Amino acid sequence: MFQRGIICTGVVIALLVWSGLVQDASAQNPRPSALNIQFHRAETAWRSGTSVLEAKTRVDRVLRELPNDQAALKLRAQILMSMNRPSDALADARRAVELSPNDGEAHLILAEAALLNGDRALAGKEVEAAAERLLENAGHHLRLSWIALRLGNLDEAEAFARIALALDGRQPAAYYQLAQIFVLQERPDDAVAILLRGFEASVIDPNAVRRDSTLSRLVTHPSLAPYFK
Repeated sequence: MFQRGIICTGVVIALLVWSGLVQDASAQNPRPSALNIQFHRAETAWRSGTSVLEAKTRVDRVLRELPNDQAALKLRAQILMSMNRPSDALADARRAVELSPNDGEAHLILAEAALLNGDRALAGKEVEAAAERLLENAGHHLRLSWIALRLGNLDEAEAFARIALALDGRQPAAYYQLAQIFVLQERPDDAVAILLRGFEASVIDPNAVRRDSTLSRLVTHPSLAPYFK
């Protein structure tokens, strides 16, 4: 049930490393210039969505020379997930966490990979680890909410979505996500209130609500009528 109508938030990809007590391996051992160029070109190709294969090829070059480059491992894990290679992604994500245990994003990526591999226990454990370490990044909390929702942890999913919305009120996915959670919790009035906030802020699209299998049931609500004429 929890997989229907969920708007994917994977497009929000932020490759920021949490700078805690332990630095990542690439920070301790800077890449040679040529490999650094390869990494950033891989990152650009991945973020822009222009070529997943190009991103994979370039980051592979980095990791052949620097197998413990933690940022490159995080990047490749995400690329591998998009290529439907979850077991390979899981291996990279595990290694990234081993190299930098205080990197909240590494734990988040490991949670995503674990979920795709069907390891719900590990996914839940890594969600908690990520939440303890992540800084104020709306996209990260939205991804945590998405995982929690897939795990059926509605209260946790709500909490993460609320944080995401508080951190970035211009993020459309946060409104959709929180409204969907409220519908699944059988709290339609709260869902309507969130959608109204999004409409009034000119952030969300009535057509997106209408197309969504979870949110579409709200289009006949009297309070939303002006937006669905």
